Amino acid sequence: MGPDQVGQILNFPTSTHRSDGHPPVRRPSDGDDPVTASPGPLDEVDRIFEGRVQGLSHGSERQARIDTENIRLRQEFSALCASTVRPAMESFLERVRVHGGGGLIEERSGVEHAGVSPRIRLWMSLSGELIGRPRRDQHPYLQLDLDVERQEVTLEAGDMWKGHGSSGPVGVWIASEITGAMVTQSLVDVLRRAAS
Repeated sequence: MGPDQVGQILNFPTSTHRSDGHPPVRRPSDGDDPVTASPGPLDEVDRIFEGRVQGLSHGSERQARIDTENIRLRQEFSALCASTVRPAMESFLERVRVHGGGGLIEERSGVEHAGVSPRIRLWMSLSGELIGRPRRDQHPYLQLDLDVERQEVTLEAGDMWKGHGSSGPVGVWIASEITGAMVTQSLVDVLRRAAS
């Protein structure tokens, strides 16, 4: 076999048809650059998934920041209740009991359960201790709820006593601005309306 025959055997076919009738298989030549080859339609699949992964990553980071902030707000409200709101409610309740009334303080921190709104509420009775489960349509109350999304504390009050009075939302407070005096005055306002 001569050098020309060896060269012909090693070279890629240049004809447009193979002996089996199929088109020739294209093989890259020395001049082809796979990096600069034009993108095919399947390259879009890669871009779609790359974008999706980035979007999910950013979404996860954003949600992690929101979750961290929500936990912080819940913990802050829980600490506020322990240091300011509950002591004011307890002092008020002691004074009510001196005059023959009664009451009950209910609290839920909401720190352990993300879907539960943190709350503190004082139920009161103008005559003796509460018997059975207190009800909004029968017992005066003051309730503070943390609204995590709005980052504020909603205030709800009821002055129903012996079939008279009303109940519902009465205002909004900023958690960092709540003082014991604010809580006490709100409780006195509820008591005054219930007793009239």
